[in-house]
Amino acid sequence: MSPRTPSERGTNQSPERLELLLARPGGSRTVAGVVLAVAGPVLVTFLATIPARRSTVVAALLYLLVVVAAAAVGHLWPALLAAAASFIGLDYFFTAPRHTFRVDKSEDLVALAVFLLVAAAVSAAISAALGERTMAEFREHQVRAVYHVTSRLLSGAGVSAVLEDLAVSLRALYGLEGCRIVVLDQHGSPAESATAGALQEGPGIVSVPLDTGTKVLGRIEMFGPSRSRVQGPEAEVLRTFAGQVALALERARLGEEASSAKVEAEASRIRAALFSSVTHDLRTPLASIRASASSLLEEGVPFSDDQRQELLRTILEESERLNRLVANLMDLSRLRAGALVPTVEPVPLEELVSSVVERLRPALAGRPVRVQIRENVPPVPVDVMQMDQVLTNLLENSIRYAPPGSEIAILAVAWQGMVEMKVADHGPGIPPGERTKVFDEFYRRDVDGRRGGTGLGLAIARAIVVAHGGSMWIEETPGGGATVGFRLPLARTTAGQPEAVHP
Repeated sequence: MSPRTPSERGTNQSPERLELLLARPGGSRTVAGVVLAVAGPVLVTFLATIPARRSTVVAALLYLLVVVAAAAVGHLWPALLAAAASFIGLDYFFTAPRHTFRVDKSEDLVALAVFLLVAAAVSAAISAALGERTMAEFREHQVRAVYHVTSRLLSGAGVSAVLEDLAVSLRALYGLEGCRIVVLDQHGSPAESATAGALQEGPGIVSVPLDTGTKVLGRIEMFGPSRSRVQGPEAEVLRTFAGQVALALERARLGEEASSAKVEAEASRIRAALFSSVTHDLRTPLASIRASASSLLEEGVPFSDDQRQELLRTILEESERLNRLVANLMDLSRLRAGALVPTVEPVPLEELVSSVVERLRPALAGRPVRVQIRENVPPVPVDVMQMDQVLTNLLENSIRYAPPGSEIAILAVAWQGMVEMKVADHGPGIPPGERTKVFDEFYRRDVDGRRGGTGLGLAIARAIVVAHGGSMWIEETPGGGATVGFRLPLARTTAGQPEAVHP
């Protein structure tokens, strides 16, 4: 993975990263403190010598103010420089005899010594307080950086992008010339890496392990003039920081492994459901075919013409049932492979519906089928074979669940650039909480002791309708039962694919 260019890093800096840039006082603040330590006493001397009667107390207070300002700007050493310069100015210009470094009175000598001690103590106290504040801010930025890395890793962000941002942040946080983060795989070989700035291979690189406490996941490599910061008292803080980053990486890795295990478990569940469904649904028609064929082949058994026709009809119907089951399985494999692409042509719905109903007439077993297609419904651009499969699956569901002798209705209307079709029955219906689940693969419902189908019919039917640019849903039939409805677009794009038209 190649690191970002400086321009790319500049355009993508986050607020956290900009805060890191302000975490420590740089050399410019030290220079400003030195300038103030030199110029401040000179200015105070000039202002305090203007009055005709010079006051040693006023001058001492003004000098002390300069010491405080130098400590606030540049911390300890500029403050001590300001204290020394102020001591010299107070002795030379305001302590008798003036314009000499000689002190005649012992009380003046004590006052000068007290001033020097107070100035030094104030410098040290203020510098220590500011140093603690800076360190607290620095550690706060470390905590924010760890939180930022952890939250991004746990949110599913790419490890490479997170490591790259972390390398840039660490470089700014520690004032380094270059920083590189290397993550190792299970065999100890580099798997991911991110670099910010320039690293020069050699003894100048400081390496901090990404250690979870039980294993090392990688390392942080640092190079630059400020690398002494990671070798002094802050080394323990840096190791803690690295440990937290390592734990975040480990959690992200475990999350990926858990997701993979979940996907594998789901695949195993689907394979088991497929095996169970296919085994039962293949065995039933095969048993009927075998029994009928064995009866016909049995010698010495006199069959009437009607009995012989009944056995042959059973073989034909069960063979067609097997053929439809195999077709559903093939459609499922095409659906998962993304090959369920319709080849459409304008088709009159009356012909399509009548063909399906006639083919399923033996399975209807005397159930009346009411077909009602409005006159304003034009030919619909569909794939004939796929739409035949949709209607066949919907009618077989109604046959399976609706009581014998109950009516099955097929309705079609044109509405707002789409054709809407419904297949309604008066069976037990589908509870509202399951009307979405029944479109899932291998989801089946056993009703009144009757075993459901393979759980593929509605899933494949909806996939075909969606491939045509339509949608499918389930609602309650007036008077009780289930109605499966779907819409297909009547308009087509120049590319030949159905154009989704939403009502």
